[in-house]
Amino acid sequence: MIGDITILQQSSAQGGRGSRLINVGPSAGVILPGEPVFIVAGASAVLPNTATNLLTVPSPFVAYSVSGTGLLGIAQTTSTNTSTLAGSVEYVPANSDTVYIITANSATLVSTQAKYDALVNNRVLIDRTAGTYTLLTTDSALNGCIIQPLNVFAYPGKIAFIFNDNVLAA
Repeated sequence: MIGDITILQQSSAQGGRGSRLINVGPSAGVILPGEPVFIVAGASAVLPNTATNLLTVPSPFVAYSVSGTGLLGIAQTTSTNTSTLAGSVEYVPANSDTVYIITANSATLVSTQAKYDALVNNRVLIDRTAGTYTLLTTDSALNGCIIQPLNVFAYPGKIAFIFNDNVLAA
């Protein structure tokens, strides 16, 4: 959905990061602003995501360029592709210095500061259900998002996270 993932904080060393344009292949679906943009190694165009649980670190912690699919960034526009024609989408490149914010898959698990703080540094997955992206909270060494500190009173039901470098496209 529009605005599922947004930038919460960028490193001052990064300055303002502009968006980039990439081709989107023909597809029945489109990529919406705030959705992750992925690319398969060697591909020249991206496609809308159809996976449910996203961003597992390639085993054994090899870089994206060696294996499969990598995260390019977060879409800033709606892609212009149709089911029969290629299009394009603008995205802000992702990196591990940018803190993102997303809705928790279960608001109950982040309903107090103590509950939230117990999840900080968990390595988790992004869930996509019915076109909406949320963040899961179960820790696993091969999950590609890392929960960061956040004031739950300022951002109720939300989770701050960064991407593990090993899930980013080269």
